[in-house]
Amino acid sequence: MQRSDKDWVKGQGSRVKGNPCTLTLAIGLCGFLLLLLFPHHLWAVWPLSWELGREKNYLGPLVSYEKEDENDRLTVRPLFSRDSAEGGTYSLLWPLGGGTENKSQFIPFYTHHTFNGEKDTSILLLFWGKSKEKSYGGFFPFYGQLYNRFGKDEMGFFLWPLYSYVKSEGATRTNLLWPFFSVSKGTEQGFKFWPFYGYRNRGEEKKSSFALWPIFYWGERDADLGDPKKIFWAIPFYMRTTSRTTVQKSVLFPFFSYYKSPERESLDAPWPFYFYTKSEEENAFGIWPPYTHKSRGKDNTYTYLWPIYRDSEWYVKDQRYVDKRLLIYLGRYNDDDRGKFASFWPLFEYRDSKERAAFFFPSLLPFRNEKFDRIVKPLITLYEYRREGSMRTSNYLYGFYTKEEKGESWKRRLAFLFELKRAPEGYGFELLSGLFAVDPHRVKLLFIPIRRAAGNGQPAAKSEQTPIASAECQGPDDECRVTGEQQPALSDR
Repeated sequence: MQRSDKDWVKGQGSRVKGNPCTLTLAIGLCGFLLLLLFPHHLWAVWPLSWELGREKNYLGPLVSYEKEDENDRLTVRPLFSRDSAEGGTYSLLWPLGGGTENKSQFIPFYTHHTFNGEKDTSILLLFWGKSKEKSYGGFFPFYGQLYNRFGKDEMGFFLWPLYSYVKSEGATRTNLLWPFFSVSKGTEQGFKFWPFYGYRNRGEEKKSSFALWPIFYWGERDADLGDPKKIFWAIPFYMRTTSRTTVQKSVLFPFFSYYKSPERESLDAPWPFYFYTKSEEENAFGIWPPYTHKSRGKDNTYTYLWPIYRDSEWYVKDQRYVDKRLLIYLGRYNDDDRGKFASFWPLFEYRDSKERAAFFFPSLLPFRNEKFDRIVKPLITLYEYRREGSMRTSNYLYGFYTKEEKGESWKRRLAFLFELKRAPEGYGFELLSGLFAVDPHRVKLLFIPIRRAAGNGQPAAKSEQTPIASAECQGPDDECRVTGEQQPALSDR
């Protein structure tokens, strides 16, 4: 029996309706066509794309780009950040990786440094470099040499810890099965069979020995300074250091200690519950935990019912620094060369310098670090306020609601739904990221900007010549332009 055309159409409709892949493909095709027609306006939709001040953001807080003067910053959180200022810096999975013009690293796999003609590079256990005198390299622990590294003149090893040596200040120390055996020659003579016995002799500068390390230690030092000190330690039971002018003794270190010299006297009995220090430059007194006070010149530190409150003030040249703490890190206030900083964990933090201020909620990690502020903080901040000069911005929920103010001009935006703004010329608003908008200069209909006619009998302004797509337009790109005659003129009234 042959079906009617009506039944065939119903069958085809049911087939399309029942196939989710076909429906998804149709929606995607429509979206792609819309992007071809109006790509700029449709992509400027929160959270895909949004702006706040100089910063352009994409995918919520994940991607941001900012350009200031000749410098630009790109951040892909939490993976990557690049700043073109000062020769260019970048971060990769901060704090593991990053680099500047003279330094790069990705801990623990790779490091590279250059400084004053010296170079040093390492990839896992392979390393090489160049000092001012010669090149070096190696593969740890099999074989290697280094020059002017780690504060030593020369270092080398073979099948470490089987064999290694260190040269520094005219002395050479050779290690076998480090740290168990070593021999020193040159400006320092010594021997070590650790932990049973060892000695070192650098002449009048220092002589020392140990037995059953770290319990017994004795020696002399500072003979070259005219006031030789004799040392004997039996840690932690008894420790003594004496000279013609100085006496220092400890019993059950660090609980009971006494020190006296012509310039200074101090006592801990027992530490940390009671202590005092007297000298011309430094004074301290404490009955811990109720109250402690330490002073050195103009610098002062107070604690009250530690760890409830601590107050510190110190000076570097003429710069005053202040650090106040409540329960160690719960509440914090700083005033230093970077400006004022206040936080109450985990609720908020506030910063204020000469031309800039910022407020963050919450403040889960109240660090003051430029890279942390750029890469991590935007991901864990729900509300942010910034002031830079006369510009003030607010950001709620990763750009869902934003405010910008500069002088009498301002802008409010709620996601992609609505935007209201005021400029010196008047007010304006925008719906659905420009689907429909009105401001003192133009009107938008279906994302197409149409310039408004001038008031007071003045001739209408020239059209913006906005390209649109139409099935009736001719030409290779299938475009036509709105002319002044076709453009609707809207009065300012």
